[in-house]
Amino acid sequence: MADAGLVSSVFTQPLLTNFILPFLLVFVIVFAILEKTNLLGEGKRNANLLVAFIIGVLFVGVQSLVGFTIKLIPLVAVFLIILLGYFLIFGFIGIHLLKGMKITLGIVFGIAFIVAVAWATGLLSQVTSSVPLADVIGIILVIALMGGAIALVIPKKMKEGVE
Repeated sequence: MADAGLVSSVFTQPLLTNFILPFLLVFVIVFAILEKTNLLGEGKRNANLLVAFIIGVLFVGVQSLVGFTIKLIPLVAVFLIILLGYFLIFGFIGIHLLKGMKITLGIVFGIAFIVAVAWATGLLSQVTSSVPLADVIGIILVIALMGGAIALVIPKKMKEGVE
């Protein structure tokens, strides 16, 4: 059985958490996007590797981006797990997501993602320190209600204009 001190020390090393894992994350994502889009041309695998490597190294060189990523990735993982749970529940029950339900889930997860990004960048703490939290929540709710109203009105107006 592995020693608990050894396991915790390997995964908490700054070299691994601040350089290797963020580099691999950015490298793999950029390489996959370049391969999928053929942005540099068809069959340019070596060019894609080189560009992805350079972007990964530049990313790791800016520690504020690495810190932001380290804060944000666990939240994104939680959002994906929650979303997967919704899809599993609806799939087991046999309910297909209706258009309104898709829009509602999109709005809820969009607001949650914006708040998560604001928290990871430190913007949320700046806003909440200068403005009371109740005001911030009220503003978010008003914006969400306005967005929902616009989302309901625009498709109806577009259908009326088409017919």
